[in-house]
Parts: sequence; structure tokens; C-alpha cells
Amino acid sequence: MELTRAGEKTYYIKHKTNIGVYVTSPGKVCLIDTGSKGDGEKIDEIISEQGWEIEYIINTHTHIDHLGGNEYLMKKYGIPAYCTDYDMAFAHYSDLEAAYMTGGYPCRKLREIFSHPGKLGFRAIEEYELSGISWIYLPGHTFGMIGVKTDDDVWFLADSYMSKKALENYRYGYLYDVGGYLDSLNRIKTLSGRLFVPAHGIAEKNIAEITDLNTENIGDIINVIKDICTEYISADGILKAVYERMGMRNTVSQHALMSSTTKSYLAYLQDRDELECKFIDNTMVWKTI
Repeated sequence: MELTRAGEKTYYIKHKTNIGVYVTSPGKVCLIDTGSKGDGEKIDEIISEQGWEIEYIINTHTHIDHLGGNEYLMKKYGIPAYCTDYDMAFAHYSDLEAAYMTGGYPCRKLREIFSHPGKLGFRAIEEYELSGISWIYLPGHTFGMIGVKTDDDVWFLADSYMSKKALENYRYGYLYDVGGYLDSLNRIKTLSGRLFVPAHGIAEKNIAEITDLNTENIGDIINVIKDICTEYISADGILKAVYERMGMRNTVSQHALMSSTTKSYLAYLQDRDELECKFIDNTMVWKTI
């Protein structure tokens, strides 16, 4: 972890999940996300070295790699965390994220990986004004994800796009709503700011190129799925073909994420009348129109 200055009062901690730090008043900061489980102690050490105390946390969304440090920090400092009302249910209930990703009661492995901290003092960000902070909805990766802007003109854009390195190595990122994600890409392309910090990857001064690359990537994935579906094929068959064509490794957690994402692509294409589905031998199958 490395603390990097991004503005007069804005910093971020470079990590697998980048963590925003904004000086709210002398000696006080807020955090934007807290990384994965076990990161709270490391974040606290970095913050304490600067002589700061944490005043509150903003979670751009409530996936476990963005609020993993919340429990330690919220309990130590007695502070609240803000997220959208839509996403808050996932923070409050331990197994909900794993359940909606797998489409049923999650197996023990998924319950362990995606376990959430529970009702620690989360607040709906829609109900509060936070000095020096503004935000916008950026749905698609989750139901109610947000991007956060500090008054230094620095944006923290969560998982609203994938970095160039991620697009080179791992193109099939998790999505809940393909159409919403494309709309969010169009929105962030128009944002003004001096620096844009994604959750995963390097900060960018110009957001236009990377948003275009992400939009093109979604289009490429759509074409892959439509090509797979030239003949009727089941959802499991589609997912198997996606694994093979994109060279992805399959684990229990990966399968939950990618199965859920594939269903989202199928729903998007069906709603646009680009795919049809029907039952053959009691199996739902899909075909490009």
C-alpha cells in the first residue's frame, strides 16, 4: 500500500482496490472504500502515520473488496459508513451478495468468500450532505454504485470501468446490468475533473480513451455471445464456450460471478430482440435472431 497525493486535500492509497482519502478538516479524513478483508489494519497504520483520524467512510458500493476494512475501522473509530440505500442491504446481510450472484442459497465456499460484516452503522448517502464531497449514481456493476468527487476535482469512479491492463488480461468483468453499465460509461466520459481514480488500476487524467475501450470491449463480448448462440444452446453451454474462448480459469467464486454476468448479457440481448429463448427437451436454450 502506498499513499499518493492527488490534490490539495485529496490522496489515495494504491492497492488492489484503490482507497480514496480526503482531508475533511485539520487532522480528520474520510475514506472512500476500504479494500478487502484484513485491509483495515493496514489502512489505519498509513492514516495514523500522517497524524490523521478517520471521520467517516464512503463505500462506492458494497462488494466485499470495497468494504472489507469497514468493520475494523468503524469499530475502532466509532464512525459511520455511507453507501446508497439500494446497496445497503448487501452490507447489512451477510449472505445476500453470494445468494444473488449464485441465484439460490450459496454453498459454504461462497458464503465464506462473500461474507459481509452486518449492521455496523451504515447510512444512506442520499439522506446526508457531506462537506467537500459530491457524488453521482453509476449503476451497472452493482444496483446502486456511485462515483465520488472531492472539491479538489478528483473523481473516484469505483468499478465503472476497467483499466487498460485489466482489459488486456481479464476482459469479462462482473456486471449486473449491461445496459446500465453502458449508460454509466457514457456518463463518465462527459465528466470534468483533473484526475480520475478507478477502483482497480492506475489513475487517468483523461477519461475519454479508457471509456471508449471499455465500450468497445462490451461490444466485443456481445458479439462473442451472439456468435456462440448461432444455434440453440443452453446457458451452461454458453458459459462453457465463454470460458474457452476467453481463456478464463474456473473456480467456485469465478463461476458464480461469470454465470451471473452471462445471464445479465443474455437478458440485455433478449430485451433488445437480439436473442430468443425457448425450451427444447425441458432445457431453456438461446439463439441469436
